[in-house]
Amino acid sequence: MRSRLLTLVASMAAVGFVLAGTSPAWAADTGGENTANAQASGGTLTVQAGHTYWTPPANSSWATPGNSDPRQGTPNPPQPYGCTYTAGGPSVTASLGVGGPQPGQWVFPVCAGPGVLNPMPPVWVTGAQPPAAGVIQVNPVVVAQQAVRQLGFASPAIEMAPPSGSPQLVGVATWLWIAPGAWRTLTASATAGPVTTTATATPSKVVWDMGDGQSVTCDGPGTAYSPSAPNATTGCSYTWPGPGSFTVTATVYWSVTWTASGAPGGGNLGVQAGPPAQVPVTVTESQAINTPTGGSG
Repeated sequence: MRSRLLTLVASMAAVGFVLAGTSPAWAADTGGENTANAQASGGTLTVQAGHTYWTPPANSSWATPGNSDPRQGTPNPPQPYGCTYTAGGPSVTASLGVGGPQPGQWVFPVCAGPGVLNPMPPVWVTGAQPPAAGVIQVNPVVVAQQAVRQLGFASPAIEMAPPSGSPQLVGVATWLWIAPGAWRTLTASATAGPVTTTATATPSKVVWDMGDGQSVTCDGPGTAYSPSAPNATTGCSYTWPGPGSFTVTATVYWSVTWTASGAPGGGNLGVQAGPPAQVPVTVTESQAINTPTGGSG
């Protein structure tokens, strides 16, 4: 988290306040929270593993993106969710300047979801309740995110028929699948103080970017082709419409949930993409020659 914070601070210091008033943090936010000079008040500060975090007031618009689940419906553009807010402290204020009434401090949102900016614009927070002296409070959502980082998502091993090293044929279906061993549930745990969280990731789909502007979504790992079963079928394939050289990319998407012990918490962390895998392919056309049979010229 410290390296993430330093990256955010460095990025913001580099661009100054170019983001101010122009970069949305999340849409449909009418309280002024969508700019780099946004201000908020209230909430509490907690200390977790040497870092200070801000928890927004429960009735504020800032609290909604902090939910572990996305907002209901289909917002446009997509909305961030699962946000945590890391306080920058006096050194960040000295670097970025004062952003509103004092005393106050900059906090940096770190969110999930497809509508996330990188980095998210900081927020100037005043009137937050400081942590009780000598008490270290642990936010189980933050510990859950630590567990997610330990899940160890790996790039899938791409398999194709015909093999990726052989020419693919225009108009002929190419079978697509990943190694079946990659299609399994992953779990990882993290502990901070009295709180232990466990993150569970279940593979939900594989998205194949065929490199020609088309994609294929498969609900499972795909069916391995076997020459001994020439009449077998697959639900995960692609028929090339034209020749060329392309890069095929496969990405596994995971549904992630979490549970906690030592503190209340748990829920859905949404669908997260694992690291992609790529292979180059060459697609050719098969030429046929029609030869007349029988008769005389």
